[in-house]
Amino acid sequence: MKRFTFLMCAILACLLKVNAQEPQLVSTEKQNRNVLIEEFTGRNCGYCPDGHVIANQIVHSNPGRVWAVNVHAGGYAPTSYPNFNTGVSTTICNGFQVTGFPAGVVNRSTAQAQGRGQWQSLVNQQLSQAAECNVAGQVVVNPVTRLAKITVEVYYTANSASDNNYLTIYMLQDSIWGSQSGGSSNPEQYVNGQYCHMHILRDAITADWGDEIAPTTAGSLITTQYVYKIPEVIGDPNGVNVDLNNIIFLAIVTEKQQGRATRPVLNVCELQKMEGVDEPIYPYIKALEQEDIITCTKEKKFTANVVNGGTETLTSIKF
Repeated sequence: MKRFTFLMCAILACLLKVNAQEPQLVSTEKQNRNVLIEEFTGRNCGYCPDGHVIANQIVHSNPGRVWAVNVHAGGYAPTSYPNFNTGVSTTICNGFQVTGFPAGVVNRSTAQAQGRGQWQSLVNQQLSQAAECNVAGQVVVNPVTRLAKITVEVYYTANSASDNNYLTIYMLQDSIWGSQSGGSSNPEQYVNGQYCHMHILRDAITADWGDEIAPTTAGSLITTQYVYKIPEVIGDPNGVNVDLNNIIFLAIVTEKQQGRATRPVLNVCELQKMEGVDEPIYPYIKALEQEDIITCTKEKKFTANVVNGGTETLTSIKF
């Protein structure tokens, strides 16, 4: 019988239950708008990697203030693997009169998608505007059941122009390798003929154009909660696995329904993501990696990343 020796590196993480009001997640201080760039793109679009570069530079220059979402839809978005087309992507694309790719809307401040040369100036305009509301929240993901418990808070520091606003929650995914026309124009994401696709819109937890929220007057605090089962795969045909380690959630507040779309965006934020379950102690192996190269020996060394997803502190473990 083969004998295996395991070298365990235990990472103990305790996740505490959080009450939405104690402490309050969202700030009550007046703030300027954060910015959402929804970029309409596709794997068969040769100019789209240039759009990715521009959006990435804007995001990196404004950490914690600007987020980019790559929306794959239209004639340049093939259904071969990896198929990024989804119902919500098509809906969003159809709502902004996209006439060429790449194109995008910045905080949905225009009814028609704009060319990539306009994004920077539109972002600058939005960043300097006072926001009517602040938004914040958290997502607790059960790594076993793949259930995500989502809490979002919206606090109004001023009156909205509409009695009802809309809350949209997007799930994005990073680090998906696949083909991309013109990928060499973005060398940071293009390696050995494969393109690392980032911040891809995978799903909307709310309605595509958001769920109505009210009241929208100064001093109002709105708390919403969702339970979302994260799919194993999204896309049909040739779907892509949803890697729990590479997903992020955005919460977006828009003002009102205008044509097909809800716009403009009043504020946006990335939700804090953590892993956990409802049980007091729940250790599980998050990752297992062989340390050495494969050899024909009777002894193997592995590193195990063990996480406690429970609600209480784990003080010891027997492996």
